[in-house]
Amino acid sequence: MKKLYVAAIALAGAVPPSSYAQSSVTLYGVVDSGILYKTHAGPGGSAWSLGTGIDSTNRWGLTGREDLGNGLYATFELESAFRINTGGLINGGQPASSGTVLFDRGATVGISSNVAGALLLGKNRSPLLRTLARLDIEGYSNFGSLNNLLYQNLSGYTGYQYSWVDNSVEYMSPDIGGFQGSAMYSFGGVAGDIKARQVLSIGGTYHLGSFTGGAAYFSGHDVTGATDATAARAYTVGANYGWSQFKFMIDFANFKNPSRGTSDNFYTAEVAYMPTSFWTVTATYIYQNDRVTSDRNASLYKLGANYALSRSTSLYSFVGYVKNNKLAMLGLQNSAPTGVTGKNQFGAAIGVRHLF
Repeated sequence: MKKLYVAAIALAGAVPPSSYAQSSVTLYGVVDSGILYKTHAGPGGSAWSLGTGIDSTNRWGLTGREDLGNGLYATFELESAFRINTGGLINGGQPASSGTVLFDRGATVGISSNVAGALLLGKNRSPLLRTLARLDIEGYSNFGSLNNLLYQNLSGYTGYQYSWVDNSVEYMSPDIGGFQGSAMYSFGGVAGDIKARQVLSIGGTYHLGSFTGGAAYFSGHDVTGATDATAARAYTVGANYGWSQFKFMIDFANFKNPSRGTSDNFYTAEVAYMPTSFWTVTATYIYQNDRVTSDRNASLYKLGANYALSRSTSLYSFVGYVKNNKLAMLGLQNSAPTGVTGKNQFGAAIGVRHLF
């Protein structure tokens, strides 16, 4: 990552440059692309494509931190996702009426303390997203990982709406003996109705040596604001453990829409093997169990390999298969369409990813 240190930004000399000596801004991002093949990629059938963000979503961001003294810091973070094959913004999850949203993957400002934690205001990552990403040993890949679970549209929320929440306040605790937690609340922003579009999420992880465990909860009201009904409720609990050249992860998650009466369980297992410091080989299995009808049950199988050319650049390849029952539409990727109802899906990809 490249640090851009804020120097003399004094307005008309009114503020001395030394006032910014402890301030910094960091530019970061991911660039990822490759060749992707999928069967039942949509109603038209199979498709070859130049994939954008096959493994990691293409994005760039800015973080800033100012030392206020006495262990306090002012912070901000802005993050924007884009498609490398066209250069366009992803504008994830935004209704057409909202127009182009530049920082679709978060925009926050806040105050943090090494002792008391951080308070963030704006468009926050949900504790559910933070917890799943910390548990996942596949790097929260867009192809066959815990990332997929949020994007199956099984409730009233899309994967994007589960992940980033508008009009929200989030508290993140400091690391206390290996435990780190967060709690988030969204006001919704509808005049005269405090419950409309309301979102609540809490989560936490505990780390000890090679073990990490975590759990999270999410509850969201009707995203349209037309009713106060709870449209999405989800929770997850999981753990990963590293031993020698291996790492293992298991996770259970449930997604439901109380207003529709839908409820789906997901059971996920991942294993990673690192024969050398350059090579990582992974395998993932996800089982979707619909609690209303077995016709929507599905299984996902994935194998992957990653070769690190440097600390910043890696080559990867994936192959995966999904077995869907006649009403299921589980897909290999988190991108829409996730799959075709009742159709099995095979996919393969090879690509390159660079971090900056």
